[in-house]
Amino acid sequence: MSLVPRSESNAVELPEQHNARNQQIAQIADWAQAAQAAHQVAKGLCETSFVPRAYQNKPMEATAAILAGAEVGLSPMASLRAFDSIQGTPAPKAMTLRAIVQGVGHEVRIEKSDETVAVVAARRRGETEWQRSTWTIERAKKMGLTSKDQWKNQPQAMLIARATAEVCRWVASDAIMGMPYTAEEIQDGDGGEVREAPRRVSLDDIDAADDATPVQATAEVGQRAIEEPKPVSSPPAVVVNPDPMPENRQKRMFALFNDTEFKERDERLAFISEIVGRPIGSSKEIGAAEGERVIVALEVHIAEQNQAEPVDGELQ
Repeated sequence: MSLVPRSESNAVELPEQHNARNQQIAQIADWAQAAQAAHQVAKGLCETSFVPRAYQNKPMEATAAILAGAEVGLSPMASLRAFDSIQGTPAPKAMTLRAIVQGVGHEVRIEKSDETVAVVAARRRGETEWQRSTWTIERAKKMGLTSKDQWKNQPQAMLIARATAEVCRWVASDAIMGMPYTAEEIQDGDGGEVREAPRRVSLDDIDAADDATPVQATAEVGQRAIEEPKPVSSPPAVVVNPDPMPENRQKRMFALFNDTEFKERDERLAFISEIVGRPIGSSKEIGAAEGERVIVALEVHIAEQNQAEPVDGELQ
């Protein structure tokens, strides 16, 4: 005997729900086509010297920047100039946020600026009240920022960038499509917040723990982290992934790999490493956001393969 109420067990999709679902599917299909088109544009641009150095010969990263810019109305070339590539992820510059906010009719102005303080004000279109963000060099010192090269060399510019990003998020988060942090904030290493540094382990630690049980792996890696001091000149370590890729998305990624020429584990890891912009020794190291980038890259790659398949002796 079913314990599910009749109204739920016999639920029928309403016409408006059906239409909304079809519309969502159509939007996803349109986005996939746009992603493929952006990738074709990126491949051509990245072979030239007209794109910023961070994107030269990196079409996947340029594709991500072009798509991110398209969501806020920027052309491909403007997107590549407006977004910096931070560890393979496009991040908007502070002046990009200001341009987007002003472009939709909101106001942003710098009221005070020198090497010790920056005050940036903004107000929404049609409103009279101004919001103000004040960034001082003392505030930056408390966050441990002033020891960084960009703060030593350009303290005034960095203060303006921080105040601009902050006030734009306050006043026009809808216009900037929820872009969380600017390139300047990410380069500072705090993402706009002071966070405790995650424990770091080496690739060898992760590989050795892959075949162990979860409890054994945690114990072994933790013990090595305590017992083995890191030499000063050691290569960059890998951050233990605090936001692992969901299991259903991992299955999606593996299914896509099965439709490509990447059949061996090493080939797949090399592909993933290129997309995420860092060495990957196991799929367990991929974060949720990184995994989505890999899935998009695989979908674009498969679409290109399908277009290149011969039809009646000719290419499509």
